Amino acid sequence: MNGKGNREKMKISTAPKYLLDTNVMLEVFHGEEPIASRVKSWIENGEIALSAVTVAEIVSKASKEEREKLDLLVSKFGVLPVDQVVAEIAGQYRQGFARKKKRVYLLDCFIAATAKLFNLILVTRNNKDYPMKDIKVFLPTFIS
Repeated sequence: MNGKGNREKMKISTAPKYLLDTNVMLEVFHGEEPIASRVKSWIENGEIALSAVTVAEIVSKASKEEREKLDLLVSKFGVLPVDQVVAEIAGQYRQGFARKKKRVYLLDCFIAATAKLFNLILVTRNNKDYPMKDIKVFLPTFIS
């Protein structure tokens, strides 16, 4: 199938809307509802994006089946990189929360920075990991 046919089949939009956190991707891989159905619809509409950090976290502990699913998503959507801009935003997040004596992990800062830079809604189960006020966070707990 040529690239155009694949694009039409996947209904890939010109810009993704959602950045999936590691915990959400693993739930989707395991078919946990209702998030799996919601994300499947986002995938069919080309509305997801993948962070390099999330890919690394999944690869570090993935089963063979999880790795195959990840590879399929990466082949369709690519991976948003951690470049200098993302790194600087992440560093600013970490520094700001360290001053407030709030524990925020650097890897989560990288994911949040990716969401900010690309104007994406971060989909996560761990709202407490993302106290940043300048990004949109979607909690799948509230999916009906």
